[in-house]
Amino acid sequence: MFQFFLQKIWYRENICKYLFMPLSWAFHVCLILRKKAYQIGLFKIYKAKCPVVVIGNITVGGTGKTPITIWLANYFISKGYKPLILSRGYGGKIGDHPIEVSRNTDVSMVGDEPLLMASKLKCPIIVHPSRAQSLIYIDDRKFDLILCDDGLQHYQLDRDFEIAVIDGDREFGNKCLLPAGPLREPISRLLEVDISLINNSNQESTKDNSFNLVGKKAINVITDEVRLIEDFEGHEVHGVAGIGNPDRFFNFLEKRKIIVKRHPFEDHYNYDSLELEFDDGLDILMTEKDMVKCKDFNNKKIWYVPVEVEFVKSDMKWLSDIEELARKA
Repeated sequence: MFQFFLQKIWYRENICKYLFMPLSWAFHVCLILRKKAYQIGLFKIYKAKCPVVVIGNITVGGTGKTPITIWLANYFISKGYKPLILSRGYGGKIGDHPIEVSRNTDVSMVGDEPLLMASKLKCPIIVHPSRAQSLIYIDDRKFDLILCDDGLQHYQLDRDFEIAVIDGDREFGNKCLLPAGPLREPISRLLEVDISLINNSNQESTKDNSFNLVGKKAINVITDEVRLIEDFEGHEVHGVAGIGNPDRFFNFLEKRKIIVKRHPFEDHYNYDSLELEFDDGLDILMTEKDMVKCKDFNNKKIWYVPVEVEFVKSDMKWLSDIEELARKA
């Protein structure tokens, strides 16, 4: 699969990266020109009526942006604020008009991440590739805060606060720009954001503003039965992950002494039920993001592992800064 071919170049010593370097240089020039065009007013920047917080990254693939977005939304809901989430809906087939996502929205229309957020949150989630179109769609509605899930490079939308989420396992790979490396923007872009949060994947960390994604239970997609992750210790299972970094999920299971038959798929992969029909009777453990595309499969062997954000070290001043923005809205 092409994603895994590129990752071998990006995250290992591989001379193939030099074949892509001319394209990376051209990409860098395009980045500079595009950003400058917004700065001088050649391209229009849209301003929302309430504060905008962008949660993104500078690398391709999963870093933990969506779990952080969910955590932030829940935090502000618990404080009595009215947040709104904007998402691009990667992998969906969205038409000309934005879609407001509910638990029953077709995943093929909006993509897996918006549907996952809708299943866990009690706030509006608007999906469209153009954040400007989404702003027009909600123009007559009142919100205290807009959370933009994955939009660090979407300069069409003005923002009040930027959060960069970094993969603590893989960091920046070979530190090259696309396509020779995984970088969407140069590493120096991190000097411009308000806070960088490091996803340490359950490793011991001494870094400030780090967090872990913690999964403590597994839920059956058919029966809703709940089992502790420890219940699978010493058992062989099929591990299924169609995320940006499947190894993160497999390593998480193996650290808990679960014997994993690994089945990595490309990020946002659309499963066929037959692909998950194994003939050995073993249980299947998958991510919650994968679950939203497999929940209608009639397969009692499928369990998904929901994760929660747990901060390891953070003074959380950045959170107070965002709350101050919402308070003044």
